[in-house]
Amino acid sequence: MSTSSKLLVVAIDFGTTYSGYAYSFKHQYDTDPLIPCTDSWARDSRSLVSLKTPTCVLFDKDKMFDSFGYEAEDKYSELAEEEEHQEWYFFRRFKMSLFNKEKRLSEDVKIKSTDGKEMTAIHVFSAAIKFLRGHLLDTLEKRATGVRETDIQWVLTVPAIWDDAAKQFMRVAAEKVSNRKHIEICIKKFTYC
Repeated sequence: MSTSSKLLVVAIDFGTTYSGYAYSFKHQYDTDPLIPCTDSWARDSRSLVSLKTPTCVLFDKDKMFDSFGYEAEDKYSELAEEEEHQEWYFFRRFKMSLFNKEKRLSEDVKIKSTDGKEMTAIHVFSAAIKFLRGHLLDTLEKRATGVRETDIQWVLTVPAIWDDAAKQFMRVAAEKVSNRKHIEICIKKFTYC
């Protein structure tokens, strides 16, 4: 990062079970590259605080994004308790649906919600990435950092076991969110999240 012209590097870890992000300002990295910043995720229903949030996303009956992570889990649980969840789309642990060498990955590929309803994978993945990106940008704004999105180098991690088609799919999903054509894909050194 010390050779980067960007003020901030953000790595989004889109995990199978949990997701989150870490970031480092250039001056912090130059001082100590092993101490990135992270945010805490809180779960209202159980007074839980974590460095990551569950990789789950909720869409309404019109396939419009509603929520991500703990918020999505809590809202879907409330809907289910009231028996109003049937028309909603709740996706959990969907990342590894891309790890299927038999399936040709394209923007038309569909994945199934927890109750078997289908939606295009690109829509689900893009919505999740967009949420994480927006969460970070909101955090930076609340902290009055003065950092603009053009000051940020974005990195999206993917498992080393994924083939090139799955990695490219994640790049396309991220580019749909950011309107940028230079999203870095970081290959993880491990195969679990």
